[in-house]
Amino acid sequence: MSMLEKESVIPNNSRYLGLFIGPLILLLTLIISPPLEGLSVPAWRMIGLATLMAVWWVTEAAPIPVTSFLPIILSPLLGTASIKEATAAFANPLIFLFLGGFLLSIAMEKWNLHKRVALLAMLTVGNKPAHQIGGLMMVTAFLSMWMSNTATAVMMLPIGMSIIGIVCGEKRDKNPEFASALLLGIAYSASIGGLATLIGTPPNALLAAYLADSYNMELGFGKWMMVGLPLSIIMLGFTWVWLTKISYKLPDTQEGDATSLLGKQLKALGKLSKAEKWVAVIFVGAALSWVFRPLLAKWTGLPINDTSIAMFAALLLFIIPINVKKQEFILDWESTKKLPWGVLLLFGGGLSLAAQIKSSGLADFIGDSLASTGGMPIIIVMLIVTAAIIFLTEVTSNTATAAGFLPLLGPIAIAMGQSPAMLAIPAALAASCAFMMPVATPPNSIVFASGQLRIKEMIRAGFMLNIVGIFFITGISYTLAAWVFGL
Repeated sequence: MSMLEKESVIPNNSRYLGLFIGPLILLLTLIISPPLEGLSVPAWRMIGLATLMAVWWVTEAAPIPVTSFLPIILSPLLGTASIKEATAAFANPLIFLFLGGFLLSIAMEKWNLHKRVALLAMLTVGNKPAHQIGGLMMVTAFLSMWMSNTATAVMMLPIGMSIIGIVCGEKRDKNPEFASALLLGIAYSASIGGLATLIGTPPNALLAAYLADSYNMELGFGKWMMVGLPLSIIMLGFTWVWLTKISYKLPDTQEGDATSLLGKQLKALGKLSKAEKWVAVIFVGAALSWVFRPLLAKWTGLPINDTSIAMFAALLLFIIPINVKKQEFILDWESTKKLPWGVLLLFGGGLSLAAQIKSSGLADFIGDSLASTGGMPIIIVMLIVTAAIIFLTEVTSNTATAAGFLPLLGPIAIAMGQSPAMLAIPAALAASCAFMMPVATPPNSIVFASGQLRIKEMIRAGFMLNIVGIFFITGISYTLAAWVFGL
């Protein structure tokens, strides 16, 4: 799961400029009448509000989640939505799906189940350098399907550094290419794994909520995995080959017994605790219920949905006791302090913006304006959109980028005679695929902060993954996603 935890890298001057320019643009839409025929006053004012939010998101004039307050404050004043309509998006079912996923992740972290899973998996890959990197990448990607990308990278980095210490020595002078490939593998697989599930990264959940609210299109957890998991596997496989066979030349064998060290770390965790067993049962139960929800709903005759499964799993975490005498449960309310509330607020702000772009008539205006420009093949437009968002996300928040672009891409696709999902799906996937810059994603920042990587190494390796990602995402969206979702 991608988060909003990376530190701001926007210069102060740009932030102050954004603080001034954003409101100025909104003010101009209030002073000047709509300049184009067919553009209503609410739609014109919506352009001002959307631009204000986009400027503040890009420049981080205010903290990214705080910008999400703007629709609540300004929409009733601008006449684009009532306060009830503006706040409705903050209670979208997909937000609670993500909330449940976050709580499952917190439970895994609290009881170290994620670390046990990682160590057990790493013990099976042996001592070959390429296999060790591949094993580390697979574990990282799997955990990132269900956990925060950031938490996954934070947990996997010490394991990776332990292996580097054995293989490369304290000065990293024995096999520096192995160290670079391993660290980049952790960062990249943390982002790639999130593509596989709706809760794996915020843009995926934003996409599902946007299509459900605006076009009554339900993606569904299981169906999304039919698209996201193959893409994740393909991207992971290519990344492994790129890092271990092409970008870095690794030996077939190496010195040092990393397996022994990992075994000691696993032994230090002790026996599987009661809490770990319960978390594992709840996690597996939730995952299977998400995947087989349509069959479960049909078998029981109950209106089961992905959100209710997530919240039921979350409820169990708070009511199942670990120690009755001490009144200790899997999670307590103190644990919720680790919840990334900023991500949930950003969801609400983005969905509120999307709803008002549609209700104000701006979406229809965009579609009508582009209706006569059709002619360009949809796959070319998908390529352009995917490329633009991948490189834009190198310097902006992936969630904010998705929140800003999705409401605009739906009408464009409709104007071309296509389903809105044809552009929205590759855009959401692209928002999670920034591999070049340390500031692009929290996992990139975390491994770079280890001091074991040079920025040019990340740019060189990441640029190729960006390019390949453009074609993989476009191809999967144009073929597999179109088939799975009947586009």
